[in-house]
Amino acid sequence: MKTSLVTILSAFMAAGTALAADPFPYDPGMSGEVYTASTLRGSIGLRYWYSQGSLDLKGDIASAKNENVTGHTVEFLARLEDTSTGFFTKGYVGLGKNTDGSQSQRGFKSSGWNTSNLGYLTLDGGWEFRRFSNNSARINALVGYQYLSDVQSAAFNTIDVKLDNKFHAFRVGVAADGQFSDRFAWAVEAAAVPWAYNQLKDSSTTLESEYTYGFEADAALNLALTRNWDIGIGGRYWWLHSEYELDQSQTYQRYGLLIESKYKF
Repeated sequence: MKTSLVTILSAFMAAGTALAADPFPYDPGMSGEVYTASTLRGSIGLRYWYSQGSLDLKGDIASAKNENVTGHTVEFLARLEDTSTGFFTKGYVGLGKNTDGSQSQRGFKSSGWNTSNLGYLTLDGGWEFRRFSNNSARINALVGYQYLSDVQSAAFNTIDVKLDNKFHAFRVGVAADGQFSDRFAWAVEAAAVPWAYNQLKDSSTTLESEYTYGFEADAALNLALTRNWDIGIGGRYWWLHSEYELDQSQTYQRYGLLIESKYKF
């Protein structure tokens, strides 16, 4: 029993020593050759977004309220930056489905839900303008474009009512990221949508926005499994408000959980 206890304690001490050391040690190789490091850095990866959505359409022409719209999307994401200038470009594209939800129209509630399409594309560019916390964190400014297509379809007995939302949005915002340690990192982003074009269609009506504005935010925590491979978890929130002719308006929201895996180079 005493021998087993000593063996266990020795194993814990060895593990603690390993974790305290550099988790990703540099191996110069057998040749000893020296290479000039590139100033380009980047990452590519996959992300899953489990989201809940809603929309509230008000006015005399059309009126509807969708709630608890469950979305499942898979995203491809990429980022490329030049460390010598601080400039970067990034983006992600997502494709998925709305699998559940409910709709109310003028006091009548839907009897079922039809699976429908959800897709989006976001492209941003920007630059680093400040470092802090002993250079372990930084703040970036960004501008970008977003396309969002969200089709939500409810059943009222034998009648299907489909609301097809399309947004073309201009984004401007700030992002920050940094490291807690060699293995743990964080990132946050907040972007205003000062202008967007929204088209909303149902079976009989097409509405085009006079103006649309909104707010979007992301946050994530990442764990480095190796020098080049990270996994992470986070959240996202989108809010967009559109005004149409004849006093029609729509408020659109979507928020949920993000899980990602990415390769850094």
